[in-house]
Amino acid sequence: MLVFLIFLRCFYFTYVFMSLTPLIVFFIIKNTDIYIDIFSFKLNNIYLSVIIICVAAAISYLYIYTIKKKCKPNDSMICCKVEIAEPKYIPIYITYFVIALSIPYDKHNVFYSWIIFALVFTCIYLLILKGKFSYFNPYLLFYGYHFYEIEIDSTNQEFAGYKIFLISKENIKDTHKYSTLIRLNNFVYFDYRKEN
Repeated sequence: MLVFLIFLRCFYFTYVFMSLTPLIVFFIIKNTDIYIDIFSFKLNNIYLSVIIICVAAAISYLYIYTIKKKCKPNDSMICCKVEIAEPKYIPIYITYFVIALSIPYDKHNVFYSWIIFALVFTCIYLLILKGKFSYFNPYLLFYGYHFYEIEIDSTNQEFAGYKIFLISKENIKDTHKYSTLIRLNNFVYFDYRKEN
């Protein structure tokens, strides 16, 4: 079990990294001089971007799939307010994309351009790891997952009311008790309900 928890923690860092791969894709698409030679076959920036997106989407789904298969629901709570989280977090990611587009690429000094990009990417990555929305992954939207901020009803509990981040396949429109939650951290939960 300990080995699995260590694996899951390392996989989490990869999952967060995958959620930021659109930054890499935008940087690569903007700079048409970027390509990779593989066995004398030249992958231009568009092919490279498609490969990155496909791999990142697959790894993002694999993380959620691993959680669904290996972790059992261990939490329940009653909520008093539900908010869709995507409108809050998608503009943050768009801001990151604008940053990626603004990084200069000098074809005469490629190493310098990649160093600047790596520094900016690392700063954004570390900020996201420290934030509550580190589990927001835009690739999961394509798999039908939704992200919610749910305010916990604290009237019958000894805890103060607070909001959690919930990842679910369900379209949540009302407040009720959630009894099939997997705790990912103190403020992020995964809704384990079976999909239709």
